[in-house]
Amino acid sequence: MNIEQLKYMVEIGRAGSLKEAADNLHITLPALSQSITNLEKELNIMIFHRSRRGSVPTEEGHRLINKAASALQKIQEFTDEAEAYTNTMNGEIKIATYPGPMEILVNLVTEIKREYPNIKACVYENSTEYIIDKVLEGEVDVGFITYTEKEEKKYRNLVFKKLLDGHMVVAANKQSPLAQKNLIKEEMLVKQPIVLYNDKYIQEFMTGFNAFPFDILFTTNNVDTIRHTLENNTAINIGFDYAFKTDAGLSRSNEYVVVNFAPPHYKTYSFGYFYNANNGLSRIIREFLSRIHRTLENDNL
Repeated sequence: MNIEQLKYMVEIGRAGSLKEAADNLHITLPALSQSITNLEKELNIMIFHRSRRGSVPTEEGHRLINKAASALQKIQEFTDEAEAYTNTMNGEIKIATYPGPMEILVNLVTEIKREYPNIKACVYENSTEYIIDKVLEGEVDVGFITYTEKEEKKYRNLVFKKLLDGHMVVAANKQSPLAQKNLIKEEMLVKQPIVLYNDKYIQEFMTGFNAFPFDILFTTNNVDTIRHTLENNTAINIGFDYAFKTDAGLSRSNEYVVVNFAPPHYKTYSFGYFYNANNGLSRIIREFLSRIHRTLENDNL
């Protein structure tokens, strides 16, 4: 018996099927099945009832899965305490984010690096789909994204932690007629040049407007391009309200305002972070996330 087999047991119990567990663990189905079969032979006990409908833990299997989860947690605590005896922090911080909170995250990484120079840090910026894939593959420890309950239900081996509630807004130059509106209605967007950040939630949000063919000038992954477009009154932007609070370039410009949508287009989303439950969180990652919570609470975002 080894640690990997304990992780496999816990994931199969969580996923409810060998195939889904294999996908989540990024190993082949035969390899996962053989590993669990070997474990059952070694322990001389059946852990899962297997059928076409899935893999359901036996009564004994339920108890063993709970014990395995506890054992994995103890192993992580053991590693953390061993690090604590050195009176320093070691390890690596690997995070990925959409552009909005980049400055906040980089500042926190810099702060931690000053205190604990032995750690290594990597910060990536990309789309929601990219970030989820990298966390699932184990290349990134923690991802910062916008998400809904749909993601929480779809990725059952990912743990989601909400930091902020947010919603879609229209950003418009102060000279734009839209800047004077209290709420934005669908018909107000007609013939308005629009620039969008390339994000699946923004794209899905735009599909909710069925009455008019909007003038999408372009989409981009460059936030500075969006800022320049707004400042020059070239186009309006539709995006998340907290991007205009957390992104350094967007939040510091006084050339435009943000306006909420009127119902039924006032839709809320969650901004937060997530990690792979199979991998757990190292001591340095937990410290980093603790500082994220404190920073956002102090800023009252």
